[in-house]
Amino acid sequence: MNVILYNGRVYPQARMARRPTLIALTGGKIAMIGEELSDAKRRFPRHRMIDLDGRAVIPGLVDSHTHFYFWAITLGAVHLDGTVDFDAALKIIAAYSAGRAEDEWIIGDGWSPDRWASYHLPTAAELDRVTGNRPAALFSKDEHMLWVNSRALRMAGIDERYPDPPGGVIDRDPVTRRPTGILREVPGYFPVVKIITHPKAQSVTRFLKEAAEIAYRRGVTGFHSVDGPDAWEFFQTLHGQGRLGFRVQYYFPAAKLDELIDQGIVSGTGDETLRVGGIKLFSDGSLGAQSALMKRPYRGSRDNYGVEVNSLSALTAVIGKASRHDLACAVHAIGDQAVANVITAFERAGGERDLRHRIEHLQLISAADVPRLRKTGIIASMQPTHCPSDRKLVAAYWGGRGKQAYIFKTLLRWGVPLTFGSDVPIEPLDPLAGIHAAVNRNGQGERGGRFYPEECLTVAQAIAGFTVGPAYASGRESFSGRLLPEYQADVTILNDDIYTMPLSRIYAASVAATMFDGRFVWRDSSFPDAD
Repeated sequence: MNVILYNGRVYPQARMARRPTLIALTGGKIAMIGEELSDAKRRFPRHRMIDLDGRAVIPGLVDSHTHFYFWAITLGAVHLDGTVDFDAALKIIAAYSAGRAEDEWIIGDGWSPDRWASYHLPTAAELDRVTGNRPAALFSKDEHMLWVNSRALRMAGIDERYPDPPGGVIDRDPVTRRPTGILREVPGYFPVVKIITHPKAQSVTRFLKEAAEIAYRRGVTGFHSVDGPDAWEFFQTLHGQGRLGFRVQYYFPAAKLDELIDQGIVSGTGDETLRVGGIKLFSDGSLGAQSALMKRPYRGSRDNYGVEVNSLSALTAVIGKASRHDLACAVHAIGDQAVANVITAFERAGGERDLRHRIEHLQLISAADVPRLRKTGIIASMQPTHCPSDRKLVAAYWGGRGKQAYIFKTLLRWGVPLTFGSDVPIEPLDPLAGIHAAVNRNGQGERGGRFYPEECLTVAQAIAGFTVGPAYASGRESFSGRLLPEYQADVTILNDDIYTMPLSRIYAASVAATMFDGRFVWRDSSFPDAD
C-alpha cells in the first residue's frame, strides 16, 4: 500500500532536529518522514492520504521472547492463570474435561501455588478426580513445572523406578518413592511432553490466525520464537504460502545443534521475514518453582540453591561449538549463579559478537557480574512485565537480593544491549504493558510503591526495548526498528501519545492501527479511511 500518514506525531526512534508529523510508505518501505505535507504530495502524488488527527506513530513493536506457536495451539486449552485458590482451579479443569473424549489429552497452563490463597502443590491423584481416565498435563504459570495425572505418568513410563534425569526433578513421595505428579524443568517433564497429542493442522491454522489477530490488535509486527521444532516447520509453511504476516526470528532447541551444523544452517539463514536466530538452551529453572540457580540459598531454606539444568562445562561446550559454526546462543538464566555461569561460559567459549548471543530473562545478576556482562557484548533479553508480576515472589524467596533484580536502568547505564519481550503465554503478549512495566515498575493500575524505582526507564528507552533492541538482537538494525527512509514499513499507530500522557496511565493506551510491510493488518473502528 502506498500511503502518506499525516497530521500525526511521529517518533522514529532516531535523533531528529524537529518532530516529524508525517510518514510516507511506498512498496513496503518507508519513503519519507517529515513535516511538509505539500512536499510529500509533490513527491508522491498518487499516494493515498490518511489524516492521523494527532495520533502517535512509532516503529512496529516486536516481542523478542515468545513461545508464540505453543501459545497459539493452546488458546483452546484450559487456563488457570488468575485462579484464587486450588479448589477454583480444580473446578475449571473439571468443567473443561466434562464431555471430552476418553483418550483426548487435557492440556493447559497458568496454575501457580504461590498465587493461591494458601500454598498447595497439587498431585496426580487430585488431577485424576477431575479428569477421569483422560491423560492430563498442565504447565505451571512459569512453565518450569508440569502437573500430570496418573494416566500421563503411566503413558510416559514414569514410576518409582524411573530415575531423575540430569537437570530435571521428579517430585516423589518420601516413603514410597512414587511420583507425586509434579515434574520439574524440561528434562523432567519431556517424557510426557513428547507423547502429548497436538491439534491437527487445520486446528493449528485456526488458532494461529486467532493469535495473529490478538498480536495485531496490540501493535505487534514481529516476534522472536523459542518454540519447539514443529513451530519452525509451520512458520516455513505459512511463509511459503505468503501468510506468515510477521517478522519472525526463530531459535531451535539446543538438541538440534548437530543437525543444524550438518545442514549448514547458521544465524541469519532465511530472509527479511523468517530467519534463524540460533539455538536456545537452559542454565537453570525459575523463580516461582524455586529452581532458579542461586549463589546463596532461597529464603527459608538452608540447602535449596535451585536447579542447575546445564553445568558450566556443558554450557561452555555447547556455546563454543555453536559459535564455531556461526550459530548464536540464547541462554535461559534467571538466578544470579546461573547468570554468572552463562557469562563465564561465554568468556571461555569466545565467539564473534556479530552472532548476537543473548541471555534470556536475566532476572537477577550480582553487581560484580555486570561489568563482565558488558565486556562480553551479550544481549540482555528481558521481560519487563515479569517485574511487577513477580515482585512478591522476589521478596519471599530472594529478600534483599531483589535490589539486583530486573535492573534495566543499570544495564543500560553500563552499555549492555537490551531487548524486551513478554514470554507469552507466561505473561500476555502486550508490548504496551511491557512499556508500562519498564517505565513504572508496577502493575497496571496498581497503587503503591514502585519496585526499586531507581531502575525505571524513560518512555523512549522502554519503546526502544521493543523496537531498536529486537532489531539489533536479530541483526536487522540496518533496516528495521526505526522509522527512517528505506527501513521496513512496519508501523504501530497509537490513539494515545505515550510520550506525553501521564506515565501511570501508559497501560491504558490503545493501538489505533498496525501496519506490516506497508499494509494495514489491523485497524480499530475509529481509525480514518484514506482521503
